[in-house]
Amino acid sequence: MAAGARAGRVSALIIAGGRGTRFWPASREANPKPLFSLDGKRTLLADTIARLRPLVSRDRIFVVAAASHEKPFRRALAGLIPARNLIVEPAARGTAVAIAYGAAVIRRRLGDGIIAVMWADHAIEPAAGFRKTLADAIALAASHPSIVVIGVKPTRADPGLGYQKIGAAVGRGYRVARFIEKPAPAVAQRMVKSGKYLWNAGIFVMSSATLDAELRRHTPALASAAERMAAMAPARIARSYKRLSYDSIDREIVEKSRNVLGVRAAFNWHDVGSWEGLWEAVRGRGENVIRGNVLALDSNRILAHSDSRLMVLFGVRDLIAVDTGDAILIAHRSQSPEIRRVTEELARRGMHRYL
Repeated sequence: MAAGARAGRVSALIIAGGRGTRFWPASREANPKPLFSLDGKRTLLADTIARLRPLVSRDRIFVVAAASHEKPFRRALAGLIPARNLIVEPAARGTAVAIAYGAAVIRRRLGDGIIAVMWADHAIEPAAGFRKTLADAIALAASHPSIVVIGVKPTRADPGLGYQKIGAAVGRGYRVARFIEKPAPAVAQRMVKSGKYLWNAGIFVMSSATLDAELRRHTPALASAAERMAAMAPARIARSYKRLSYDSIDREIVEKSRNVLGVRAAFNWHDVGSWEGLWEAVRGRGENVIRGNVLALDSNRILAHSDSRLMVLFGVRDLIAVDTGDAILIAHRSQSPEIRRVTEELARRGMHRYL
C-alpha cells in the first residue's frame, strides 16, 4: 500500500528525554537538550516537528518528556502541536517504557495506524529527503508486519555509533541482518570499508499492532502496564510508572525481533550528542563554529558560544568555549564526550544551581 494512502493514519512520537549533560553549560535542568538551537533561531525539537509536516498532520504529532521538564516543554511546544499531545512521563524508565506508554496513549486516542518514533535532538537535512525516506518506511511498515528502521550511509568509521548490517532486499528496503552497537575502532573501520553496514539512525516505523505484538512477545508485563496506564487519569499513573524497569527499546525489542526491515536514508544525519557532535553537524566548509558575541583571531577548529559578553579567542585550536552568563566552559574538543563528568562533579559538590 502506498504511503500516501496511509498518511492520514500516521502518527509521530518524538522522544524528548534526557538533560544532555554533554552539552553543559548550555543544556540544564530547566533547558534540556532538545530545546537547544543549532542556528540560534529554532530549537532542535521545533526542527523535528517542522520536518514531519505535511507528511504527518499537526494533531497527530506527540512528544514524550519527563515530568521534571514539563514546564519548559509546554512553553516551547505552544502553537506547534496541541497541548494535550505532550505526554508526560512521571519518571525516567528507559526508552522501551517511554515508547510503549506513548504508543499506547496514541492508540487509545486515535485507534490503530502507523507510528513513527524518533528523537528530538538529531540534526537532519534536507527535510524533503527525510520525508521521502519516512514515506518509504511508512509504506514498508504498512505492507509488512515489521519494525522498519532507517540506515544512514556512514561518512566515517565512528566507534561511538550503532550500526546495522544490510541483508536481502525487501521492496524499497532491506532486511536487517544484525545490529552492532558501538564497535571497537578497528571493527568499525572494517565494517564501513565493506559497504555492508549503515549507521542506525534510531528512527522506528511500525503499525501499532506490530509494536503491540512485539512488546507482548518480548516484554509482556510492559505491554500490559502501558495499556492500563493509557486509560488512567494522570494522577494515578506515577505509582505504576515507577514500578517499571526496562532497558532501551533497541535492547528490549528491536535487537531481539526477527521482523526488522530497513530503508536507506536520503538525508544527512548527525546525532548531536555533544559539543563535538554539534561542531560536526554545523561546521559546513569552515573549520570554526561561532555563535553569539565571539571574536576569533588566528584560531581554528574551534566551537565558541557566548550568550552576551564578548569572548575573544586568540591563537588557539581544537577548543570548545561556551559562556552562558553564569558559567564558562573551556575544554579541548577531544574531551567533548567526557563533559558529563563536569555535571557529576557539580552535583557531588552540591552546586545544584549550575545543573
